[in-house]
Amino acid sequence: MKNRLACCYLTHGHPQVMDEVLDRISRTYSEKGIDIYVYDSSVSSDTKDVVDRYISSGAHNLFYVPMQHLQNEKGGDAKYLEVLKGYGLNGEYDYIWPTKDRCWFEGETLDKICEAVDEDHDVVFALDERDRYELINRSLKETYTDPVELFGDYGALTTNWECLIRRRDTMLDPVDWGKYEREYNVNKENNFNQTLTTFIRLSETDHCSIRVIESGLDDKRYSDKAAPIWKDEIFEIWIEKWIPTIYSLPTVYDGYKLSVIKTQLSHISLFGSNDGLLFLKENGVITQPRMELLKSMWNMISRLPFENLERIMAGDEEALFEDEYAAFIRSFQEKDYEKSYYLFIQNGRMSEKFSKEDYRIIALSFYILSRDTRRGYSQLFDGIDSVDGLIARFRKLSGE
Repeated sequence: MKNRLACCYLTHGHPQVMDEVLDRISRTYSEKGIDIYVYDSSVSSDTKDVVDRYISSGAHNLFYVPMQHLQNEKGGDAKYLEVLKGYGLNGEYDYIWPTKDRCWFEGETLDKICEAVDEDHDVVFALDERDRYELINRSLKETYTDPVELFGDYGALTTNWECLIRRRDTMLDPVDWGKYEREYNVNKENNFNQTLTTFIRLSETDHCSIRVIESGLDDKRYSDKAAPIWKDEIFEIWIEKWIPTIYSLPTVYDGYKLSVIKTQLSHISLFGSNDGLLFLKENGVITQPRMELLKSMWNMISRLPFENLERIMAGDEEALFEDEYAAFIRSFQEKDYEKSYYLFIQNGRMSEKFSKEDYRIIALSFYILSRDTRRGYSQLFDGIDSVDGLIARFRKLSGE
């Protein structure tokens, strides 16, 4: 019986990354009925040599797809689109799983991904809720049949290239790719084709089923041999492309477009943390014209006060951090844990104020708070009036 799912790794010049990833998944994915494709636009044969070595060692579910015709294309958008269209596949798969080359899944999350494919959903989406960085006061669904509801809850998180799996006969084969390019700007330089193609197609369907899987704490893994390459182009990608991308979606999504834009741009690596803003300053990203533009749209893209950016640009980041640390301590006395949470995640330098172990406990506690907030009650935080009290209760509840 043929495997139904093709996991398609998009790579360029990362043979050491693919070596590590294949070492971790080639046997496991084979046992789970997943074929692995490596789409390589590298100039050298190093990645091909790595793949050939695993095939020679018995990885019969592994295939190499040369894409040297795209070696000069920046990023992976062109490869991503070709994968969605079925390029290079050695068989008729039911599901296509494009993914970045440095990520893989293990454990219970991988089991749930395979179970969801067996259930014949139109889309299978696995993610780590820690990527959200916002508190949500309601329970989220595991299965959606309304694309608009899905967009409101998860539109921003579909920017990741880790696990957004599409069923071919409902989500890909019926697509008019020429229309998508003309009307929605789906192209090889878009940066957000995964979000666009998913929600455009869902809006065209009469019936759909989307399975959302929250990955376990240690089930989504990354190679440390590669890092994101978009940080030098934050403004070009996230202001000049992300915002128009969301506005270009069909009007059925209009009610959630602003919130989805802000959810993503308030990510702590973008405009949602003092550390992110300091990065922009230190790398010369924010020119005076951009400063004026950001001021005019700030409430649309960030949870932070605009004053934070002004102080950082003026070189006042040390005093800003001390002010926010003091506010963090006071927030526990006020039992305003939402305020505590945001002050903590928007200041990476909080790690300087606590021991390594205490910082770990605080960070994990806020992850638990975000989960408990969706469920409506947090035993861990109930009545806590100090950071020390939080650490002590965590240790008591966890038996540490």
